Amino acid sequence: MIHSIVPLAVLEAVRNLDTPVEDGLSEFAEELLSKRLGLSPTVALQLAQYEAQVRRDAGADPAHVEALLRLVGRRPDADLVFADAGRRAARRAVRRASVLGRLAARAAPRALGLVVARRAARAVLGGDLRREGEVPVARVNDPIAVRATPDGAACALYAAAFAELLRLLMGFEGAMLHTSCRASGGDRCEWRAAPPDPRHH
Repeated sequence: MIHSIVPLAVLEAVRNLDTPVEDGLSEFAEELLSKRLGLSPTVALQLAQYEAQVRRDAGADPAHVEALLRLVGRRPDADLVFADAGRRAARRAVRRASVLGRLAARAAPRALGLVVARRAARAVLGGDLRREGEVPVARVNDPIAVRATPDGAACALYAAAFAELLRLLMGFEGAMLHTSCRASGGDRCEWRAAPPDPRHH
């Protein structure tokens, strides 16, 4: 099951990236708005519909989600959209978790953070998040990302979402590396946590 949080997060990311910066070019704003998908009336309507579904804690139509991922995958900034959408989806997934669960994760992130993150990953992303040894590993069996983007571009949404869940609930600072992908012949998509590169500190 794909939660309605996922397409909502994708559309929010599209709107965010399509919103012009304040650059003094307001006289061109009308022309710009008409060419930016994220600011179109269609997207505004879809955002309202998915917001209502999220409030009902409802699933999304997989065919609609796949079509949305495919559309975003054609954009030159698809990687930015998917990464932003993944982080947004994770933040909403955490807010969806019980207050008690969030408090427990904050009090004991190593012991309980993964439990809460795992539930959120399953409920919102349809993913399995667990620890193998000391390394968090995430897997997604649903091939929707690769069906939508045969090059695996939409998998970046999951990488960003899993990393953000771990950051919010376990204090993890690093990346989720895509160690196996259906796009390159894997039987499922898998990500493994990698610590931050010390050269960047």
